[in-house]
Amino acid sequence: MSINKLNINIKDKYIEQAFEILNFFKSIIIEVHHIGSSKLAKIPYDCDMDILFIVKSYDDVRNLADILIAEGYVQVNHFSDYFRDDMVMRKVVDGHNINMIFMSSASRKKNDILICTEHLLMNEQSCSDFKNLKKLLVKNEVTEAEYDERKYRLFQMIIDEGDHLTSV
Repeated sequence: MSINKLNINIKDKYIEQAFEILNFFKSIIIEVHHIGSSKLAKIPYDCDMDILFIVKSYDDVRNLADILIAEGYVQVNHFSDYFRDDMVMRKVVDGHNINMIFMSSASRKKNDILICTEHLLMNEQSCSDFKNLKKLLVKNEVTEAEYDERKYRLFQMIIDEGDHLTSV
């Protein structure tokens, strides 16, 4: 499969999955964002798709779990340390993991996630660094813990650079 075909399939899957969740919970979801590796163009390998759903409150997040589980989703309890305070649900679609991250609108992490996603889309060097790191994980040349630590450092550098650039 060509990279362009893979990217089109990813966009279609993102839209399909986002709308499926929005149809269930349109009254409590206030934002939806495609984040993570699958958002980046020309990634030469399959990866999980991560979709960030911003909900009105933490109470809304807790109330979603039972409904989604009844619909065939699986709650992921150890997705990553970064998302330990958020609810992550997973569904396998056409052999690919779709991770749905539900975060309260009060969370301070939302802006950092969106800043990093946008930066990776616009900055070729950072994007290349992230792709190389992802490749190391896919090839089992780093452990999951090493990958998470390096990714955290890369994203922290992006966030710190953004803070420096916007401060006056």
